[in-house]
Amino acid sequence: MDCAVVTSLLGIVEQLLLQKPPHNNNNNLPDDAQIILSTLKDKLHFLQVYLDKPKPKITSEALKRLDEEIRGVAIKAEDEIESDRDEAVKSLDEEIRDAAMKAEDEIESKLGEFYQVQGEGEGIAVKACEDLHRSLQQVVKDFECVEVRIRDHLQQQQITLHTSSSSSKYDLEYITVGAERDIERLKDMLLIQSSSSTQQLQVVSICGTPGTGKTTLAKRAYEDPLIVSHFDIRAWTVASRLYTRRKLLIDILGCIASFTTEISNKDDDQLAEQLCNILTGQRYLIVIDNLRRKTEVWDELKASFPPNSNGSRVLITTADQRVARSLSSHNCIIGTLVLNTEESWNLLSKTAFNGKCCPSREIELIGRRIAMICKGVPLVTVLVGGLLATLNNSPKQWEDFETHFNNTSFSVLAHLFWYTIEFCYNYLPSYLKACFLYLGGFPEGTEFHVKKLIKLWIAEGFLKSEMNKSSEEIAEDYLCDLMNRRLVQVHKRSLDGKIKSYMLHDSLYNFCFQKLYGYDEYIMRCKGKYNDFLGGHRWVSIQNSCWPITPNNLMNSSFKIRSVLYFGEDLYLAKCWLIFSPLKLLRVLDFSLLKYWHGMPSEIVDLVHLRYLALRTIGSLYNFQWFKLQQLQTLILSSWAKECQLQLPCNVLDLPWLRHVHYNKGCSSYLPNMVQENLQTLSWFKVTDKDSRTTNFTKVPNLKELGIYIEGEVLPNALDSLAQLCQLEKLKVKMGRVERFNLPNSFPPNLKQLTFSNTHLSWEDMDIIGKLPKLDLLKLKDFAFCGPEWTPKDGEFLQLRFFLIERSDLEHWNANANHFPALESLILRYCWDLEKLPNEFMEVCTLRLIELGNCCSSLVTSAREIQQAQRELLGYEGLIVRDATKVELPTNECSGKKV
Repeated sequence: MDCAVVTSLLGIVEQLLLQKPPHNNNNNLPDDAQIILSTLKDKLHFLQVYLDKPKPKITSEALKRLDEEIRGVAIKAEDEIESDRDEAVKSLDEEIRDAAMKAEDEIESKLGEFYQVQGEGEGIAVKACEDLHRSLQQVVKDFECVEVRIRDHLQQQQITLHTSSSSSKYDLEYITVGAERDIERLKDMLLIQSSSSTQQLQVVSICGTPGTGKTTLAKRAYEDPLIVSHFDIRAWTVASRLYTRRKLLIDILGCIASFTTEISNKDDDQLAEQLCNILTGQRYLIVIDNLRRKTEVWDELKASFPPNSNGSRVLITTADQRVARSLSSHNCIIGTLVLNTEESWNLLSKTAFNGKCCPSREIELIGRRIAMICKGVPLVTVLVGGLLATLNNSPKQWEDFETHFNNTSFSVLAHLFWYTIEFCYNYLPSYLKACFLYLGGFPEGTEFHVKKLIKLWIAEGFLKSEMNKSSEEIAEDYLCDLMNRRLVQVHKRSLDGKIKSYMLHDSLYNFCFQKLYGYDEYIMRCKGKYNDFLGGHRWVSIQNSCWPITPNNLMNSSFKIRSVLYFGEDLYLAKCWLIFSPLKLLRVLDFSLLKYWHGMPSEIVDLVHLRYLALRTIGSLYNFQWFKLQQLQTLILSSWAKECQLQLPCNVLDLPWLRHVHYNKGCSSYLPNMVQENLQTLSWFKVTDKDSRTTNFTKVPNLKELGIYIEGEVLPNALDSLAQLCQLEKLKVKMGRVERFNLPNSFPPNLKQLTFSNTHLSWEDMDIIGKLPKLDLLKLKDFAFCGPEWTPKDGEFLQLRFFLIERSDLEHWNANANHFPALESLILRYCWDLEKLPNEFMEVCTLRLIELGNCCSSLVTSAREIQQAQRELLGYEGLIVRDATKVELPTNECSGKKV
């Protein structure tokens, strides 16, 4: 974590080099400030290189102390785990960290004062400018002293161990070896109807020690085409240590039902009743991953699972044999096994070489020896394989790795887990270490959404700048690298196959948690009712429904806090409860799960270093001085009451560093007055009436994602400026209370994903959309296009791979194979009037999936006829037809045909 502070400070310096101080250009820093900042930048780059040196091995002596950690008796600090580390090196690293933290605090404090006094008297502004200048000069002197010590040390030490970061985007999420028989046996248990006449729900258990592939086995079965087509409803949830009944119910409902914000107003019993009603009469499969305790979890959930005598199943994974035996009969328990020697090598080689063949016999011999050290444990094997994948395929590097990894023998399996993870962690580049450990500040079992995690990493200052790459692209590479190293697992994908979210294996989470909390100065996790003292922590993670930040516990700690993230539930906060004035250096404030009553705490606009703000609230936001938040990069605002729409002032989008803005549908705002080149995401933006301040999109020329909510009559050419957004790749258009919507004459040339909702356009308008040269994904929702017949034209939709129609009155679809030559996935939901798919679709050889939900039976029959025709006429077995019933929760929203 030492490098995280250096990287964070370097980001501040680089941003100062890119910008002039805001508001008043007459009060700029002295002329030599640029020279000072450039010098400081060079010295911080040098520190980064030094801190990215390899770390020594863990000794057997250190492993003896791991028993206490694994049992949770005590959380050891990092220096105890690495007790054999050279004291001089350790002292030097600590000196760098302390100097960087001191410099970061000093510069940000003085910079904050400088921002706050802009617009006040000239004398006050000049003094603040001089104070900042003196601070920068002193910081340079401090780092010069540190640099001298480092260079003296490096003359006496030679670094020989090197690793390379691999960000090639290969996908290894489902590599399994030696589990084929278990997969087939599990599928049989889930598919074959029980011969018993009892009405008791059948529970299937996968039982095994951590790291032996329980979740992977369950996931393979869960997503198997036969399983998907067999069950009407499937759902997946994770029973973490900090589970709540409400969270598990919402997880399950989220998999099987589409619901609105009204779900948050239901209590636990209402949710359980709703789930039971949905499942009654349906053949369902519910997976509860990582079930630890029977009584607390199962007893609270089982009443929601009706014992339908139609082959419904509940599948659990657990490390506790007692839980498996108590919930499942003997013949419904699968025990995961360790891999044999050959299976271990196969898994290691597939992971290390991305499924390709081993490049040489010499490397294979070394690799087989490394595989034996993994003791046949799948998690250990794939972690080691992921690490080997980052090395060059030279026998020398593999031998060096074997020498370092083959440290000692392990009598306790938990020691092997910890040693392997620690070893892989030490091989991480320094910039990835902070990103990885950061995950330990979230609650166990968290689903890490890619877009949110990337925004948080950027706001925290974890990323090293790279030429010709945006911060988002760098963060995506970091995530890809962690995935390739098997340190995170893919959890969900979007329709077009892109990764939406990741999960962290229990063992890896425990490592991040203990490692992170070993740094006393970094994070405070609030779990109890109150916390009297927050200490000098950088991050505060609130994981209960109590608010811990009070004047008393902020007296001595507020100066260090950079981030406050709230993960509790159902906490309604009144204005008087919130204390922000001491949090002068705050960068991240995530209140997306908290319900606030009064618009926004007024003190937030004085947090001049804030980069990430997520707030769920009701009330007006119009009168706040948003212009003070000059460093803000991500703004997420939503209303927790549907009837209360948020009102924003016209200048919010004028903030200079904004990159991502997300509003509720119906939230009023205006496009910026000046051209904003940093803004990449804007959703949902409300286009109203004939106001040009909501339609001149040339003010945001670099948008990549845009969501438009149209309310009120707009001029026919109101959205023509969209065509000038040459960077735009993703566009969503939803219509509110509008009588008529006119499609623009042209769209952005690089548009790849397009969604229409409730727009009630004519099928003839599809000619404009069909001509988009790069359109890859198209979604038509809630009567986006209306009319009984659609005949596409030749030469359209040449690149379209994913097509969804949801709620439509279409009756006749007159298409042929030439109209959709690249189509891979076709999803139709609630297309009640469409009875048949175009027969010519049997000639679309690219087609991989036809999914039908809540459609008439003849449409399902038509899809299966296309599937059979492809098998018989083309010999193609790759098309999957899925009859997926998606159940809706009751809602007060009206949906249906427009009259």
